Amino acid sequence: MTTAVVAGSATGVLAAPYSAPTAEVANSWSLAPVLVGEATAPGSGTQSLRFSARTKGATGWDLLDGVSVSGTRGYLPLPAGRLGIGQAFEYQVAHCDTTGCTSSAVQTGQVSAALAAGERPGGTRLPFTVGDRLGAQVDAGSGNLLVTSALFSLPRRSGAPLEVGLAYNSRTRNVGAQFPGSVGDAASGWRLSTGADVRLRFPGDGSVVYHGPNGLTGTFTPESSGFAAPAGFKSTLAAASGGGWTLTDHGSGEVRQFTTEGQLTKLTDRNGNASTFGYDADGSLNQIRADQGSAGASTLTVATEGEGRGRITTITQTAGGASRSVNLSYDPATGYLSSLTDQEGRTTEFTHGANGNLNRITAPGDAQTSFTYDDHGRVQTVTQPTGQAGVQAVTRFSYPDGQTLVADPNSDQDQPVGTAAHTTYQLTDDGWLLVERATDPAGHERSVTYTPQFDVATATDPAGTSSFGYDPAVNGGESLTSTRSTTGAGTAFAYANTAAATRYQPTSGTDAQGRTSTYTYNGAGNRLSAIDAGSAQAAVTYNADGTVATSTSPSGAVTSYGYDSVGQLTSITPPAGTTLGQRTYSYDNYGRVATSTTGRGVTETYTYDDLDRVLEVDYSDTTPTVAYAYDDAGTIDTRSDASGTTDYGYDPLGRLTSRSHTANASGPVSYSYDKAGNLATATNAAGTTRYSYDSRNLVIRAVTPSGRAIEFTHDPSGRRTDTVFHPTAGFSYDGYSTPTSFAAHTHTDYDAAGRITQTWTAQAGNDTDRVTDLSYTYASPGPAACPNAPATGTDTGLRWTQTDHRTGKVTSYCYDRANRLISATTSGADSWTYTYDGNGNRTQTTKNGAVVQSLDVNPGDQITGNGYSFDASGNTTAAPSVGSSVGYNGAEQMTTRTAASDGYSSGGSATYTYAGTDQTELIAQSGGFDYTYGRTNTAGLPILESYTSSGVTYSYTYDPQGTPLALEGANSHYLALDGLGSPVALVNHSGTQTAAYAYTPYGQSTATPLGGSGVTNVQIYGYAGGLTDRRSSLVHFGQRWYDPASGRWTQEDSLETLADPSRANRYEYADGNPTNYVDPTGQISLGCALAIAAFAAENLIPLGKLYRLAQIQGGIRKFLRALGNNEIDATDFAEAGFDLIKTLTGIQNLQANC
Repeated sequence: MTTAVVAGSATGVLAAPYSAPTAEVANSWSLAPVLVGEATAPGSGTQSLRFSARTKGATGWDLLDGVSVSGTRGYLPLPAGRLGIGQAFEYQVAHCDTTGCTSSAVQTGQVSAALAAGERPGGTRLPFTVGDRLGAQVDAGSGNLLVTSALFSLPRRSGAPLEVGLAYNSRTRNVGAQFPGSVGDAASGWRLSTGADVRLRFPGDGSVVYHGPNGLTGTFTPESSGFAAPAGFKSTLAAASGGGWTLTDHGSGEVRQFTTEGQLTKLTDRNGNASTFGYDADGSLNQIRADQGSAGASTLTVATEGEGRGRITTITQTAGGASRSVNLSYDPATGYLSSLTDQEGRTTEFTHGANGNLNRITAPGDAQTSFTYDDHGRVQTVTQPTGQAGVQAVTRFSYPDGQTLVADPNSDQDQPVGTAAHTTYQLTDDGWLLVERATDPAGHERSVTYTPQFDVATATDPAGTSSFGYDPAVNGGESLTSTRSTTGAGTAFAYANTAAATRYQPTSGTDAQGRTSTYTYNGAGNRLSAIDAGSAQAAVTYNADGTVATSTSPSGAVTSYGYDSVGQLTSITPPAGTTLGQRTYSYDNYGRVATSTTGRGVTETYTYDDLDRVLEVDYSDTTPTVAYAYDDAGTIDTRSDASGTTDYGYDPLGRLTSRSHTANASGPVSYSYDKAGNLATATNAAGTTRYSYDSRNLVIRAVTPSGRAIEFTHDPSGRRTDTVFHPTAGFSYDGYSTPTSFAAHTHTDYDAAGRITQTWTAQAGNDTDRVTDLSYTYASPGPAACPNAPATGTDTGLRWTQTDHRTGKVTSYCYDRANRLISATTSGADSWTYTYDGNGNRTQTTKNGAVVQSLDVNPGDQITGNGYSFDASGNTTAAPSVGSSVGYNGAEQMTTRTAASDGYSSGGSATYTYAGTDQTELIAQSGGFDYTYGRTNTAGLPILESYTSSGVTYSYTYDPQGTPLALEGANSHYLALDGLGSPVALVNHSGTQTAAYAYTPYGQSTATPLGGSGVTNVQIYGYAGGLTDRRSSLVHFGQRWYDPASGRWTQEDSLETLADPSRANRYEYADGNPTNYVDPTGQISLGCALAIAAFAAENLIPLGKLYRLAQIQGGIRKFLRALGNNEIDATDFAEAGFDLIKTLTGIQNLQANC
């Protein structure tokens, strides 16, 4: 007998199949690739295919060892959990019959690197600014570079806007990962973010591969009841009854509809509104149509070139006789994308290397970002400009087995990444290349574990571990069911609905205080009502298309919303029985707000450029026009308004480098940055402050214009523990790391959840000589002490006591079932109680048992009688603590105020002048006050750099996050803050206390000058970090003025919150909880603990806060859509608050003491 060797190898007699079978990888878009074999020659008797596979380099068949599949054609997946993204393997298929086997040659396959592309579930992404409409991010696990370019955003009736853009993924250039998209060559890595390049692929093994937005890729595998979704893809794939396929997102309820061939044709929201995608006979995308707005506003026309599914050359929007386009150009030699020209004619250039990698992006304004890669398409370097001639910022990456090392631009570029200061990302060993542990350059670790859906299950930092529960019995483990902080504070969510449209929406949520809110939904999954633990209910009704028809507050007040025939919001009608007037809106041909008419009847008219940037805002009354001009890079160059002209300067990456205003007597301000983007210098009227940082990019030193230093230290979790003001020549630390020579020293302790437990400030080099010493507790005192409190010792999300260790006085706090403050009792001092109605209006206040304030309100939450009045826009026009007459311009800015001289005001008339269209920047005030602003703080507000009073200029020194550290004038005065961010003491550079401040629970302040100093007359930071009005007791927070006497805002919140009892009252300050929450922007309350804690989920229940965040980003229409879709849920908030591992520098304090 002899052996035949044909196209591989054969065993048995010559009668064995005379040719080898074909052997291929049918589906590589999974960590368990599927092999397919097919006989090419007839066999005799019983026939089968035998599959063998091994990891690359293995000596034996360690994956499959001759596993048989009966028949002459068959599929077999490799075992799960053995291979990783991009990993190579070898395989062979043998055709066997009763006489022997003939084997194919050994071939090499690879798990598709496309699984590393896009914004994959559980991925850790490191972002880079490239341009005003360009972003880049590197996946720390896979090394994939994702570049995105925003082109158009089309509004939708009740779904998120339809975003149309480009995406580049470096790892999809690998063989087996290439994508034949509509933007250039298949090997280029480019694709359209939606439309033709979101589609299904059918490998032939029964599975379906989904190529999603921006390159996201996953395989749906067949099972008895349909298809199993890939890990992290919370969606259902199903064959459509009329043919084709549907993919339903569980969170938003959106359905993508595909043809039988896998082409995306429709995107339908949970209310049945459909956006469509049209194609020509060759399958090329030619139209995108959204579901809201006129035909011009909702339609994009797409032109392509080339045969078959051509590449896109232009995307055009035409409306009302006007037209705007994005043009794409390609390298004629390679077919790769070479440039993009936007709607304003600005050009972005893309340079690809000889091997096809995207090597450089030149953004409008000529900022260049360059990339290099290894052989797997993983990023090795990102090089960006710094604004300094010849100085580049280079971020470097290295990929030893199971790890990614990242060295930031401040590291020693002459040293290898592994030797220089770097962050180490340890990757999971399951093949998905997720980050499970991050070790910063100082050696401090943070780690996470994941659920099977790639949600964070536990997160551990140096302070401890927090957990997130995803009960497998609830929605297959997709839905967040519980959270627990490092200190034990927990929340819980229930999901009682079973219908497909509502089963993933929470029906109840229980906060850390054990208080449960319940939620109801309509058949489409839109939230109908929310009832808090105090039985207050807020409700919403909807039109057939899912737009909000009415909203009802807990008091029963009904607000109505009107729309035009194409789904655009046209009116908001306030409740009856108020002073409020109807607000109306109109739209231009592109669907942008053209006019907005306030309740007072003032019409604002908006003018835009072709990039939808506002050029002018005109007012129908005498309010001057506000105008904006932009530079080539897309940043604001100038702003002109009633106050004068503001000029801005920027570095190549859009960071503010200078700012000046024609009205500012204190002159311009300027900034510079180090290579990692940290603030290096800040210059205001007092001079230049210089900052230094450690390897974690945490600030360690600031040298003020006077030459006096401020030193900072942080704990392993990145929280600031010590701030040492003006250490003198003999400054040092003793053996216990205690500073021994200074003007002032602030120390802060935290619990494991990051909440402040104690903060104190000492003076004159003596840590026992403290000017303030406050501690806080978060464990419940029990129902015997507070009727609504949970069991004694329960860790909660609220402060229950504040102890002043200097006086020995303890203030105890109690809350109602809506978490509003109802009492603040201080031993040996004043005690306060508060009563609220269902809408959160503070209707009665007692001090030491005596009623000191009683208020009645109308259905619009406006105070009636008692000297209060309001206009049709909801502005306070008279109030005892504000003024007998208060006036506003067409922009709703408080411009005049008249008051008698009393405990609230210095009397007389006051005028106010602002820059821009809101009240964020108060530029001038009667009495000789002139204010100069600069960079923004962590709340996004421009900080007050300097101000002039009667010809004398005062300046502030801040930390890099924008927290005020010191007032600079003839002397330096250092600010000591309490746990809420309020100044409680000032200490000068000689180590002498110069002022003390005290506050009632709602912020009425008493300033006491000490040591003969008059600094309280010029230091203007006050309660909760707001700016105090120099002529009254009002406090300025961002866009609104706060009245501590009534505990209310003087104007309605410009943002509306629906279906949330805790946010129904637009005048309410800090959700009625001023001991725990702050509102720095005048638009959204933030828990002080939330600001710095890793564990944010303890404040999950007031979901309206999240809806307000969505509205800030996109306006009222986007907010109403978010409400209808419940797009922001508990899981989103938990992930946002617990993104510990996805940072290079660790947790930075939002404020020094808050």
